[in-house]
Amino acid sequence: MSVKYTFHKFTGLLLSAALYSGCQQPGADAVKALLNDNLTYTTYEGQVGQRKQLQLADSSTVVLNAGSRLLVPQNFPQGGRELVLDGEAFFDAAPSAAQPLVVKTEILTITALGTGFKVRCFAAQPGATAYLLNGKVRVAKSYHSSSDNQPEILERGNMVLANKEIDLMEKETYDPAELEAWLQEALRFENTPFTTVVRKLEDWFAVTITIKGSASDVPPLNASFNKQTLQQVLESLREPVGYNSYKIKGNEVQLNFN
Repeated sequence: MSVKYTFHKFTGLLLSAALYSGCQQPGADAVKALLNDNLTYTTYEGQVGQRKQLQLADSSTVVLNAGSRLLVPQNFPQGGRELVLDGEAFFDAAPSAAQPLVVKTEILTITALGTGFKVRCFAAQPGATAYLLNGKVRVAKSYHSSSDNQPEILERGNMVLANKEIDLMEKETYDPAELEAWLQEALRFENTPFTTVVRKLEDWFAVTITIKGSASDVPPLNASFNKQTLQQVLESLREPVGYNSYKIKGNEVQLNFN
């Protein structure tokens, strides 16, 4: 039986898997292992709290999330259409039956002829997701599995969730309206518990949020934000949430309560 996931529920699943594995999380070496030693790459980075819009030489477009890196061969696409991602990005792939776009991450490899899809896989985290918005993609593990190496074919409304430490890759369903809202940078909270707000902000802006003081009395939140940066969102939430101040340092955020 298929289960419908939201982006946010899956974050909890990945955290549970990380705790279960009891292993150290992979680092930058995992990304280096994906690179072709014979190629030179240009690295694009999403700044903290903001997204970067890219148009590649083959007319594919990319929305690169905060804290993410996309490595593109300097001879792209003449030398092939293979990209390496560390983080989260949406790809609107220009169609080419003869030379499909391939996005490699430490855990998943996505092959698309012409389609829109989102991938999330940070080298410092044990899990990965792939969401198909339109078209069709093939999703496979980027590593050899001792149990199952069968790829999954995704269509609209399908997603894959994966965790390398426990050798998990499952095909599920999700609501495409959530990905459409993500692309429109439409962040919504409707009677949302504060702990859920924090997790969603962490996912949305690719940051880690710590709480200093007690936030136990914060009521459920109703708020909406359109195309706003992390700093703008935190400023707007200061009064309704009730923290006195906040600090952003790199990808670390601290909210200070009484």
